[in-house]
Amino acid sequence: MAGKHEDPQSETPGKKQRHTGYRKLTICLALLLIVAIGAIIFLIVQSVTGAAPNKPVQTSQTENGGLVVSERPEMLDITAYEAIELKADTLEQSVRFDNPLQNNCWLVITLSLEDGTVLWKSEELQPGQVVRRITMNRTLAKGAYENAVLSYQHWTYDEEKLPLNGAKTLVTLQVQ
Repeated sequence: MAGKHEDPQSETPGKKQRHTGYRKLTICLALLLIVAIGAIIFLIVQSVTGAAPNKPVQTSQTENGGLVVSERPEMLDITAYEAIELKADTLEQSVRFDNPLQNNCWLVITLSLEDGTVLWKSEELQPGQVVRRITMNRTLAKGAYENAVLSYQHWTYDEEKLPLNGAKTLVTLQVQ
């Protein structure tokens, strides 16, 4: 047979290389499509909730050992305490309660004993307002008062004053 004669085995490697190239291209395009779909879902979730999913809790320390807890931008910040030190047998107390500046709302804070006895209730605090001295409704004897409650009630910072979410935290009152 005259003419060009090719070895059948020589065609196979070239076809395999082209086939492998197409396979790699197909896999890359599929991965790119998966990443694009994931990004779209992320952006949709972020626009609906106003925050990135699984955003870590951000906290900051106050000068009196309280912890300002900020979970999500659409949530309100509160200061939580493990313990609050108070003076025994006196109504006048030095404390630090605040409505963090980043809260765009009115805030009322109530301090009560575990049985519901209200020890103190603030007036409406505007964003950034701090209470450093309080006059309690009754005195406390020396001791530790477990499971006292700090209640936070929020209202919109406008003329309507619509109620927003509130919070309750448990605290130990260390009375000395």
